[in-house]
Amino acid sequence: MPESPDKRKPAYMTRFILTLVLSAATNMAVAQVDYSTSDAPVPYIQPSETTIDGIMDRYGSFKGSVLNMTREEWDVFRAWEGYDQEEVKRILKEHKAKWQSEHAEEIADRKAHRMMVTTSGCDCWVEPDDTYTLITEDDQYYTAGAGINVDYSTAPIQMGFEFNLYGLVFEQFYLNSKGSVSFDGYTIDWTPEEFPVTTDEVAQIAGFWADSDYRLSGDVYYKITQNEVFVNFVDVGYYNQGTDLFNSYQIVITSEDSEYLPDGANTQMCYLNMDWAHGDVGGSNGCCGDSPATVGIDAAPDFGPYLQFGRFNTLDDIYNGPQGTGPEADDGVNWLDYRSFIMDSSEDSENLAPFPTANVGCDTLVMCLGNTYDMNLSFLGPEPNQTIAVTCTDAPGWDYTITEEDNLTNITGTFTAQPDNVGIQEITITATDDGVPIGETITTLVIEVLDIQLPPLSVEGNSAICAGGEVELTASGDFDEIVWSDGTVGNSNTYTYGGTFFVTGYLDQCTVEEEFYVDQSPYFLPDVVIDPPAVCPGQTALVVVDSLEQLEYSTYQWDPDWNGLGGEVASYVGDAGAELTAGTYRLLVTDEDGCQGQRVFIIETIGSYIPEVTIDPFCDGIPENVVFEGGYSSPQEGALLVYMSSNEDSGWGGSYLEVIINGEDSYICTSSNSFQQFDFDIAAGDEIEIVFYEDANIDSDVLSVSVYNCGFLNATQISDLSAGTIFTSASECEASPATGMWQCLSGPVPWSFSNVNEYDTEFSPSSYGLYEICFSEETCQTDYCYDIEITEEPDVTLTVLDDLLCNGESETVFAEVDDIGGTAELNWSAPGEDGVATNDYSFSNTTTYNASIVVTNGCGSASASIPLYSQYTPEPSLEDESLCEGGDVYLDPTSPDTDDLNFEWYLDGDLIPGEIAEEYTAVMTGQYCVEVTNQCGSAEACAEITIVGDIPPPLESMTIDCLGDGFASVVPDLPEGYTVVWPDGSTGPTWEVADASVYDGTEICLDYTDPFQCETNTVCSYLYIGLPPTIDPEPILVDDNGVDFWQWSNPFRLIEATPAGNNDGPHLTLCPEVEYDFDLNALTWNGTDWVDGAGEYEWWVECPDTTIYFGDPQDAMTVISSMLNQNCWEYGIALVGSAINPCAVGGIREEWDVIVDYCELTIPNVFTPDYGDAMNEDFHIEGLEVYDNVRMRIYNRWGQLVYSDENYRNDNAWRPNNGETGTYWYTMSLPNGFEENGHVTILRDN
Repeated sequence: MPESPDKRKPAYMTRFILTLVLSAATNMAVAQVDYSTSDAPVPYIQPSETTIDGIMDRYGSFKGSVLNMTREEWDVFRAWEGYDQEEVKRILKEHKAKWQSEHAEEIADRKAHRMMVTTSGCDCWVEPDDTYTLITEDDQYYTAGAGINVDYSTAPIQMGFEFNLYGLVFEQFYLNSKGSVSFDGYTIDWTPEEFPVTTDEVAQIAGFWADSDYRLSGDVYYKITQNEVFVNFVDVGYYNQGTDLFNSYQIVITSEDSEYLPDGANTQMCYLNMDWAHGDVGGSNGCCGDSPATVGIDAAPDFGPYLQFGRFNTLDDIYNGPQGTGPEADDGVNWLDYRSFIMDSSEDSENLAPFPTANVGCDTLVMCLGNTYDMNLSFLGPEPNQTIAVTCTDAPGWDYTITEEDNLTNITGTFTAQPDNVGIQEITITATDDGVPIGETITTLVIEVLDIQLPPLSVEGNSAICAGGEVELTASGDFDEIVWSDGTVGNSNTYTYGGTFFVTGYLDQCTVEEEFYVDQSPYFLPDVVIDPPAVCPGQTALVVVDSLEQLEYSTYQWDPDWNGLGGEVASYVGDAGAELTAGTYRLLVTDEDGCQGQRVFIIETIGSYIPEVTIDPFCDGIPENVVFEGGYSSPQEGALLVYMSSNEDSGWGGSYLEVIINGEDSYICTSSNSFQQFDFDIAAGDEIEIVFYEDANIDSDVLSVSVYNCGFLNATQISDLSAGTIFTSASECEASPATGMWQCLSGPVPWSFSNVNEYDTEFSPSSYGLYEICFSEETCQTDYCYDIEITEEPDVTLTVLDDLLCNGESETVFAEVDDIGGTAELNWSAPGEDGVATNDYSFSNTTTYNASIVVTNGCGSASASIPLYSQYTPEPSLEDESLCEGGDVYLDPTSPDTDDLNFEWYLDGDLIPGEIAEEYTAVMTGQYCVEVTNQCGSAEACAEITIVGDIPPPLESMTIDCLGDGFASVVPDLPEGYTVVWPDGSTGPTWEVADASVYDGTEICLDYTDPFQCETNTVCSYLYIGLPPTIDPEPILVDDNGVDFWQWSNPFRLIEATPAGNNDGPHLTLCPEVEYDFDLNALTWNGTDWVDGAGEYEWWVECPDTTIYFGDPQDAMTVISSMLNQNCWEYGIALVGSAINPCAVGGIREEWDVIVDYCELTIPNVFTPDYGDAMNEDFHIEGLEVYDNVRMRIYNRWGQLVYSDENYRNDNAWRPNNGETGTYWYTMSLPNGFEENGHVTILRDN
């Protein structure tokens, strides 16, 4: 269920407040019965105007029409070609905003009251907030009748779920201004009908189908949730702009998945205070017409499923059942106050159970001692002619009465909280019908009585205020909190308008409520003096507040254009006076006590009636006379205007006027607004009587009548109204001519008037020509002027001396005009000057121009034209261009081209046969020329056209800079005009790159574009910035005491060089399977320092018949004999190592002379140290020189190691020094893994 509006209190307390308000509202409605049921007069319905002129005359302006038209006049207005929908919206928005601003406090108080007061239907009302959508003038998609803000419907609105109405499933709905939600179409019908027989036959839920009016008060809101739609009609007034009574009600529809409504229901109608029942069409003052409001549900079409709760027509709470109209069937709208209806409209049951008009069993009702709860609960039999039986259980303090009527049984009762019923009390009410099957409804009311005695609550202060004043009231009582009905919290509250209000005192969980009435006197009626009461157009009247009354007033407010009926304040005469033009005004005054008075008055327009006359030209000769007739200062027939004014916004209430003409024709005039106008047709000799009928509930001092009797000079103002005849007079209409003075201001003489002092006259001209005559009306000195044209149909021809105009020359065109009356207008084609017989033409461009003239008078027109040829000596122009390969060049020497030009085209000096067109397309290189001629001269233009072709790549595959200056300049080989974009985004013909930058040693790519933007290409190149590598090769050849050795430094190694077989120099002998390391020790410059290595290497040997390249070359190379072919052995060969980078593509080389040998050894078996000669002094092994790292072990005959060397060499061979002799055992390991074992004997000479 919706939240309780007062979140500070439990929901059940709010419901208790509601029931007290319900009772009070019902009593108020009963007090109105005497008036609302009396025989009401039949109101006079003023005939609608049927033309737009009549509407504008009646209401004075577009705005006045929008605010005051009847529905029939709206149909004429909307069909008018000058109708402006946006302007209508603007006027209506402004009109409503102004009224709401003036009544803002009352509107806010009504909202606060809604927020506090909830209904007997379990707080069914949900006050619209920011989550709701307000229907504005722009949302009113369909209109009829009085249109925007009155008779409208929205475009279909999607719900987002399915709603089931009697088995019909809908996904969208329409909001209708007449108080309903419809589904299969919109409905705009201001005459409600009884369900199920309706004219529009649309499925609808009628919350309150009546003639609503939103032009001043009332808004429609809606909100769509996942499973519910809420539609709220708030503070709705009645037609025609009734704002003294308001209705507020709500419609809720749900999906089958919703849990918002109880017991599977899908529809709810919820009502707050309901004040009016009928619009002013057929009714008055919000009631009592021939089309009562309808409340219910209708599936449509005729005789389909439906549910109707009533037809409401009176302003009381009498209920006569759901069907029928008329005195015995009409229902009182106050019966709906604070009721709610909850139902399941998805199915059409054979017999619906009795329907409660309220739900009293939502929550436990908490009461304190002395509290009373009044129940007024009815049960409806939805089906016709059913009898409803109601039973009720008893409880202490509960007194009730049950009454039965057709289709309705009512239970009324009062529960009083008293000491003997403290605790929980339950009251069960059961309603059954006599349908088949029997329907039964059970309602349970649970009451908790607390043992708390409530203190009294009283309201003190002056409860009478005047219009515009205010009063402060004080509530006293020992309560936790005091809340006033407008939402104000505290002991005091200020009221600025009258009405019935209440204040609530809260103590613990209980409340006490006190109702009070603020009596607001209406606006008093200030007296004004209007001099004169009617004015001529453009003149003003002086309006001054009565001089004696001025002493009482402190402020004055002059409001012009009241209700859109025209009028302007020309100037102010102090505060209490104003110069005003004709129109309708309101004067609002405030006295020293803050009380306000107002008067609405009219200043009408006077003057003789002069008919609108259109005089056609005379084309068949000179007329004998021209007749003027129909003007009068007082007519034989005219209008009786009756203006009803009220200082109350609600108008005249039940008071009214009866206008009687000739004792026979009687018209009833009522008004529900502050101003209402009526007009009646009268004629000379008519007798007029106006009778005032007084409603005792309306203060007649706030009412006034203005009567205009056949003209605005015959005005009567009546302010002191008393019941009975207030006006009697004969019609002031009489046939009097319009007087003044005729004059002929221009035209051929002689001429004459048959009567120069009256409008009705005959004017006699004498010849062809144009006469301007004027009648100056005597009353307002207004001039009415007429042109009389006497002539024949004209003729015209054009001539020129030379029709060719070269280089801006001027030429005169002559018009020969035949116009007997001299009245013709001469209209030349632009830029010619109108009204003259000749025109000079010149042109700043080449053109063919038709100079033309139209000669017009009242009898017809004639036209003529002549061509003029403007030419300029040609000035062709061509520009040199380049032609992209495969494209073409469009040559256009003149622009724009004109028909007078001739062309001849040439290529490289030769005429191009057949080429005479204005443009030429070049597809090849050459010089193109064109010669252009016309009647004013000739000229030539030429252009060089060049074909742009492909160029060679502007960079080599490698770009190398070996200068060593720290940067490289990359310069592509491009023709002049090409643009370049480098890898870093820079542009320019050269690109400087720093050594060791990110681009050094990478592939760079540049984009280059030809000067003519034909195409862009990309070229790439490997960029290298550096120096040639350096090498420090090993082994190197060194000399040791005349002996050549090959030396390695790391690790140190020394091998004696040997000559090759052809004795061509020292070689390095490579023994079988011995590893020899060759190292270039290359260094490369990285931009900042020398680092190890080179970019690439090559190693190879050059044998006599072949060159062998070694794979996977590195900086160092290990060579063994098995790597070489046998045909490379025993010969001197070259081993070459080469370090390569882009700065040394041929490499930095080192060459070693080597020989591959079997390296056989001759090991002696005896040697003779110290033998007397220098021979065989040590253990010398022949052939050992080519080995290094020879491991030698020598043992004596006892197996003892006597000598050891890891690098045994002949230059340091073993030689015993201690005179040893005998046989020794040796073991020798060669670097290739071979071993030699044997014995050697030492012999000595001693």
